[in-house]
Order: sequence, then C-alpha cells, then structure tokens
Amino acid sequence: MNRVLVPIVLAAMSVGCTHAVHINHTSDFHTTKPLAEYRQVETRTEQQVILGMVGQTDYANDAYQGLMNQCEGGEVTGIQTRFSTSHNFMSWKNVVEMKGYCSE
Repeated sequence: MNRVLVPIVLAAMSVGCTHAVHINHTSDFHTTKPLAEYRQVETRTEQQVILGMVGQTDYANDAYQGLMNQCEGGEVTGIQTRFSTSHNFMSWKNVVEMKGYCSE
C-alpha cells in the first residue's frame, strides 16, 4: 500500500498552478471627441472547468453584455478583450476581461 500511496502524494504535491494569456485584442476606435471625455467601462466573467466539464458556455457573451449595460444609451469603442486561463489540479478557470470607452 505504501508503494502506491507515496508516488501519488508526491505527484499531487508537485503540481503547481499556471496561467496563460491566450488572446489580447483591441477593437477599432471610433471617436467623435477627445478620448479624455469618454468614460472607461470594464467587466470580467469566468468559466470554471472541472475534469473537462463545464456548465456555463456563454461567459464571453456575458462579458460583452456587461460592458454594453454599463453604457446604456451610448456607444462603446476601443474594446480591449483579454482571454486567459488559470490552471489548477484537475480543473481550470477561463477568464474574459473587457475594457472600453463609453461615449454618452
């Protein structure tokens, strides 16, 4: 029993967390006034993945909608999207962060 347990414990202790940025994209800027007059808006959504199984698959759309909800009646321009992943033991978390400039 000890011969099996020791390698399993050592393997579990040697697993560390890693982080990866997959995409960092900025959309076009459509400005009608100086950028300093725009209000900056931002949002962040996450997707938890455990053993390759997910429950929520529209987290990127939720991030975009959250950005639009902060600028009701206005227009968001210069949207910067950052997609990253944080890896843990047997699970990982996908993260979408969006920032933009709201013209009201």
